[in-house]
Amino acid sequence: MKGQFLVGSQKAFIEGNIYADRSALVLDWILRIGVDRTQFAMREVVRERGVSVGLVQKIFEALVMNGFLQATGVRTAKRFAIRKPELLLKNWLDHYSIIKKCKMRTYKTGFSNTQEVLKELMNSDFKNKVALSLHAAAEVYGTKNTNLQTLEFYLLDSGVRPQLEEFLQLEPQERGYEILLIEPYYKSLLKYSLKDQSIEKMAVSPTLLTFLDLYHFPLRGIEQAEFMAERLPELKRIYKKDQ
Repeated sequence: MKGQFLVGSQKAFIEGNIYADRSALVLDWILRIGVDRTQFAMREVVRERGVSVGLVQKIFEALVMNGFLQATGVRTAKRFAIRKPELLLKNWLDHYSIIKKCKMRTYKTGFSNTQEVLKELMNSDFKNKVALSLHAAAEVYGTKNTNLQTLEFYLLDSGVRPQLEEFLQLEPQERGYEILLIEPYYKSLLKYSLKDQSIEKMAVSPTLLTFLDLYHFPLRGIEQAEFMAERLPELKRIYKKDQ
């Protein structure tokens, strides 16, 4: 069974792009952790995110060149500070859209409502194969501001999609959706963010990734993203609506 594609476009991305998959581990660190530090070194990111020195150096150099980071010192003693996190976030939004980067399939379900879908998932082995995303994630964070009765899931293992479709009684739906299955672009960030979440609960996309995903999502996405940014401190300090 194949779900209906929400959007068929999935443009190839340029290798070396500072907004590519593994690069997001570095950007997320800067916007969530580095933003709280007066200064920081590249080795802190390398150690805390498990990425290569070369990757961090490439990204930091680009961010300094574009005025997002300020550098002081030389060589191994070089220290960095983030200047305007809201501008870095805006630039990230300019380079990433879930519609262009992720493969998404839309469905209707044979279950009577989405709560039944969640209940079935929680009592199955599939609960560790998906993560709530977009509007469904916003609801978990207590910041949902729409009346949408939909569920959006990241597939943590794309290979289980056929079995999941059968288990949840999913049928392709061309217009709108009840269930949305998404193959993530930011696989590395998603995997890193979920490692500390309880395996007893449904996994949830992290707040910053949820914000990024919602921002360009066509179904009331930017409205929901900005509502989250107004209410969650970690987003409020890095997002300025009129930047």
